[in-house]
Amino acid sequence: MLNLEDPITKVPLIGPRYKEILEYLGIQTIEDLLYYFPTRFDDASKVNLISKLNANENLTIKAKVLEIKSIRIRGGRSMQRGLIEDESGQVEVLWFNQPFLTKNLRQDLVFLFRGKLNPKSKKPQLSNPEYELVNEEIVQESVHLGRIRPIYALTEGISSKWLRSRIKWVVDRIGKELEIEESLPKEITDKYKLLDLNSALKWIHFPESEEKIKEARDRLGFEEMLVIQVQLEKKRRRRMKFKARKIGTDSKLKEELINNLGFQPTKAQLRVIKEIQSDIGKAVPMNRLLQGDVGSGKTLIAIDAALHTAKAGLQTVILVPTSVLAKQHYDSFSDMLNPFDIEVDLITSATPKDKKERRKKKSEGSILIGTHAILHRKEQLIKDLGLLVIDEQHRFGVKQRKEIAKDIEKLTKTSSPHQLTMTATPIPRSVVLTFFGDIDVSRIDEMPPGRTPTKTHLVPDKKRNSSYKWIKEKVEKGVKVFWITPLIEESDKLETKSVEETYKHLTKDIFPDLKIQKLHGRINPDEKQKILDDFTEGKFQILVSTSVIEVGIDIPDADIIVIEGAERFGLAQLHQLRGRVGRREKESWCFLFTSDGDETEEQNARLSYFAGENDGLKIAEYDLKRRGPGEVYGTKQAGIPNLRIADFHDVKLIEKTREAARLLL
Repeated sequence: MLNLEDPITKVPLIGPRYKEILEYLGIQTIEDLLYYFPTRFDDASKVNLISKLNANENLTIKAKVLEIKSIRIRGGRSMQRGLIEDESGQVEVLWFNQPFLTKNLRQDLVFLFRGKLNPKSKKPQLSNPEYELVNEEIVQESVHLGRIRPIYALTEGISSKWLRSRIKWVVDRIGKELEIEESLPKEITDKYKLLDLNSALKWIHFPESEEKIKEARDRLGFEEMLVIQVQLEKKRRRRMKFKARKIGTDSKLKEELINNLGFQPTKAQLRVIKEIQSDIGKAVPMNRLLQGDVGSGKTLIAIDAALHTAKAGLQTVILVPTSVLAKQHYDSFSDMLNPFDIEVDLITSATPKDKKERRKKKSEGSILIGTHAILHRKEQLIKDLGLLVIDEQHRFGVKQRKEIAKDIEKLTKTSSPHQLTMTATPIPRSVVLTFFGDIDVSRIDEMPPGRTPTKTHLVPDKKRNSSYKWIKEKVEKGVKVFWITPLIEESDKLETKSVEETYKHLTKDIFPDLKIQKLHGRINPDEKQKILDDFTEGKFQILVSTSVIEVGIDIPDADIIVIEGAERFGLAQLHQLRGRVGRREKESWCFLFTSDGDETEEQNARLSYFAGENDGLKIAEYDLKRRGPGEVYGTKQAGIPNLRIADFHDVKLIEKTREAARLLL
C-alpha cells in the first residue's frame, strides 16, 4: 500500500539526489508530488504523417526506426543519426551527444516522435525530436506523446519527461495501492456539480480532453478556494461573539468638523463616514478596511471616527509604519481637532518613557498617534481603548504585524476596540472577496474636485538629457522634485541606481548649481524629519530618496517625481509613488526612467500601460493578472498566498465558495 504521507523516495527512480532536487520544488511526500499541478498543457494527441512535417510547428508522428548510429565528430562530441519511416515516406532524424539513443531506439521498433524540421537543412531532417516507444503488443496509455500532456515548472537537474513519468507512476495507483479519501461532503459535490477527488487528480495530470481539464480545475480550484473561505467565515463568526462599546454619533459634531475644514468633502468621503458611524454605533466590534488612492482623503475619515470616539470618553490609537508618517498624521489631527480641545499625542520610539501625565478631561478620550512603539508601552499609555486605526498595515514588518495582533488580543479581554485599517494600495474586488472576506470594505472612489491627473512619461534612454533640461527649467520656477531609486547600495544583480550613486551623479554631472539632498531608510527618524522639513521650506529643490517616501508623505510644491529603475517596481507601488505629487490643483509630472541596458517587451508593456492609466484599481487588476497577488502585494508582507490552481479573477467561484463555507459551518 501507498500513503499520501509517504516520502517521495517510495517512487521508483527517486533516490537521494533526486529527493534533494524535488525538495527544492517543495515536493517531499507522495501528496506533494500529486498536488504539484501542471502550469499548462501541450496537445500532442494528434498523430500526423511524416509528409506533414514542416519547419514552423511541432508535430507528432508515428514511425518505425529503420536505422540509428552514433558518429564521432570534432571536439570529442558525437552525433546520432537515424532514418525513420511511415506510410507516407521517410525522414532523417538527428541528435547530438546522446549516444545512449542507439540502445533506446532499436531498429524495427515503432515510436512516437515530436518535433519540427530543421530549416537550415537542405533535405528534410527532424532535429532533436522527443520520442516514446509504442508497445503494439500491449494496450498501454502513452505518457509523453500521442496525448494531451502536462507541462510542469522545472528546476535544474530534472526534465519534463522524467518528472512526468514519476507523477504518472503515482497517478496510475490512485484507487488501487493509493487510497485517497474524498475531502468534500456529498451535499457540496452534488450541489455544485463537482468531480470526485480521485478523478480530478487523475485528469489534472493526464486528461483525455480539454473538457476533462476544465472539470478537474473546477473541482480542485473550488476546494482550494473553499479552504480560504472557511477560515474567513470562522474569523467573521468569532468576531461577532466579541462585544464592543457603542460609540454614539452626533450629526452636529460632524457638521462642525466639516465646517471647520474650509472645503467640502466628496460624496465618497461622506458615504464612508456614514458607514463607519453605523459600525461604531453597534455593540459588535467594527472591522473595516478603507481603501482609497493617495490624496483621496482617508485621513478625514479617521479624524471623524476619532472625534466621536473621544467625545464618547474612549481612547483612539492610530498606528502607522514610520515615525515620519506619525508626525504628519499628528500635525493633521492636531490642526483639524484644535477647535474641539481633544488631546492628541505623538508617540514614537524617541518619545521619553516618562512622558508627561495625561491632561484629558474625565468626560473625553484622547488620541494617540505613533508607531508600533505605542504597543510596547500599552500598560502606561492605553486606557479605555475604543478605536484602533492601522494605516498601511502591509508596510509593517511580518514580525511587527504578529506582535500587533497579539497586543490587540491582550487589549480585548473585556471588550474589543473597533478597528479601521486604511490603505492606499488598490485592491481589486476579487482579492477583497478572497482574502478580506471577514472584513467589511469601504472604498473612496473619487478624488477631491480640481485635481489634475499626473502626466506620466516613460522616458527612453536617448531622451534622458532633454528630460534633465526640462526638469531644471521647472525647478528654477519653484517646483520641487522627488528623485526615487530602488536600492540603497549598488547591486551587480539589479541594474538600478543607488541613492548614493544617483545623488553623486545629479550633484556633480547633471545639476551642479541646484541644491539636492538625500533620504533613505538608514537615516534615523529625527534626521529624516529635519530633511523633510527643510524640503518643505524650500532649503533644497531635489530630494533623492528610496521608496521610503511612498507612504503618506505630503510636500507642497513637489510636483515632479522621477523614478529610476522603474521596471524594478510593481505597478501598485509605482502608483503610490506617483501619488506623492499632484495632490493639489496644479499640474504634476511623473518620469519613468529604466535601468541601463535592454528592457524586456513585457517590462515596457507594463510601464507603458501605467503611463497611460491613472485609475489605481485598473492598474492593480492589470498587474494582478500578469504577476499574481504574491508579487503584487508581497506574499509575506500582505499575508496573501499564491493559489496553485484557483483563479483570483473568478468572482463566481469566490462567491460560490463563500456560500459553501456558510453551509458547512
